[in-house]
Amino acid sequence: MVQYLVFDIETRVDKDLVKEIYDPENSLTLDQAYDTARDRILEKSNQQSDFFPIPFHIPIAISTMQADENYRILSLGCLGADRFSEQELVARFWSIFESARTMVTFNGRGFDLPVLETRALKFGLPLPRYFGAEQGRSTYRGSRYSDAYHIDLCDFLSNFGAAHRRSSLDILTRLIGLPGKYSIEGDDVEYLFRQGRQKEINQYCVTDVVQTYLLFLRVELLRGRLTPASYREALAAARADLAERAAQAGPDNFLQDFLARCRFPGESA
Repeated sequence: MVQYLVFDIETRVDKDLVKEIYDPENSLTLDQAYDTARDRILEKSNQQSDFFPIPFHIPIAISTMQADENYRILSLGCLGADRFSEQELVARFWSIFESARTMVTFNGRGFDLPVLETRALKFGLPLPRYFGAEQGRSTYRGSRYSDAYHIDLCDFLSNFGAAHRRSSLDILTRLIGLPGKYSIEGDDVEYLFRQGRQKEINQYCVTDVVQTYLLFLRVELLRGRLTPASYREALAAARADLAERAAQAGPDNFLQDFLARCRFPGESA
């Protein structure tokens, strides 16, 4: 069993469910029903957000990284809708989860895991280890303040919701010398999916996972779990691992571009 599972998901809106809920008379097209629902959501939020509730989100990319107890990268990959059905994506993620002790996310408690739980509900996938059957509150869902099960960096860095405004992954990664959202942002994913640009979505999802992992290393330094020396060692090992993966990727080498944008300790800005 590996120590850490770092992951991130990208989603699209389930237009069939939108139409079923917002067009009970079946008088609209899928796009018309979507536009109607979006307008209602905007109206309810006083034009602040058009973000659909969790049950309307379908995972189309799930990127995962596994790391050992010394923070060394063991695997890095992405499950995409270009190769797997929705049910396969969800089932494969939960299968990967079974081999890890501690999850690491950025806002995974607020979005990624609720989406994946809801889709498991849809497909009838039992998750006894995740829900901790007969274990009381010491579970992946119940132990918000324990780092044994799930470290949500967004939740941790906002002092578990006490901070007035939570910082985004983009801001925090740029703060520590990472590129952040340099080509695609989360709001672009729905459009890219409609354009059939799943490969770009997968690559974006992978870079988000890598940046979540690198932010995690800095948080471990902040918490004193890593010394400055062991932090530099972990970063050097990460760069070497990612460079090797990039070298094996052939001409379509997005990791090399990502590494070129990163500033690591000891390197010039």
